[in-house]
Amino acid sequence: MSASLNSSIRDRVARIKITPAIPAVLFPLLRLFDVPAEQADMDEIVRLVSYDNAIAAQCLRVAGSPLFGLTRPPQSISSAVVSLGLNRVKSIVVTCCMGQAFPAKRWALPPVVFWRHSLGCAMVCRRFSEKLANADGEKAYVAGLLHDVGFLVNCIAFPDQFAAALKRATKEQIPLDEAERATMGFTHCQTGEILAQQWGLADEIVEVVAHHHDAEYTGKAQALVGIVHLSDLLCRMRGLGYGYYERRKVDMIHDAAWAALAKEHRELDGIDLMRFTFELDEALEDIRNLVSLAFGTGQSEV
Repeated sequence: MSASLNSSIRDRVARIKITPAIPAVLFPLLRLFDVPAEQADMDEIVRLVSYDNAIAAQCLRVAGSPLFGLTRPPQSISSAVVSLGLNRVKSIVVTCCMGQAFPAKRWALPPVVFWRHSLGCAMVCRRFSEKLANADGEKAYVAGLLHDVGFLVNCIAFPDQFAAALKRATKEQIPLDEAERATMGFTHCQTGEILAQQWGLADEIVEVVAHHHDAEYTGKAQALVGIVHLSDLLCRMRGLGYGYYERRKVDMIHDAAWAALAKEHRELDGIDLMRFTFELDEALEDIRNLVSLAFGTGQSEV
């Protein structure tokens, strides 16, 4: 990417206007969630979730849905947090926050499609990290959740160009980042990196956003990037992609990111990948239901 194009993208990202719900609620919550559940400050989580009335109301509505199987709908944010548990609350809150921050009418890629993939990838990242000794499951979850934030930039700052890239990807059945590069000259990885830096996200998360399609990446965040890269592929293999069919053959075991992880984690030698992918299906269905509920059933899909 040329210096002039990079400068132009940075200027457009800097002009993106988002609602106060993002800096006021989402980032502090992500920091609170990024600890083991037993160490979480539940009172502070409840306070932040309650900060925005619209988000609090939507969280209660989602928490009270049949999806979560509670005996009776929670009557307060506090009871919702306790009843649902930290991981479910995290998924609900992030979906609600981001759904409000980025209006659906501005998206070329429907929010239902985007959040199904992002939340699905986050969940797979956590499950994947559980297979690896000493891996941080919560950090992996956040990395998976935010890996595609560049699509938000492209929908808002480059709507016509991104719509053309999405149309090309759908027609040619190719990965969306390939269509972006061919149509726009850059991808959501590059625009997402700039947004992640602007938001002040952790360096490892910025690296994931920038390199999650690069299986050959060898930087400091190699393990985390590899987990997200492979989880992203798994989601797309299981029908949790970007709303269209990708005509692509994926060989996970021979992927460079898998090989890099396997060097550090010999426990991958014994994983039954086919069984692992089938185990994810039920959880992915929960993600589909959650996102449809959070964004409403009237959202269109590609």
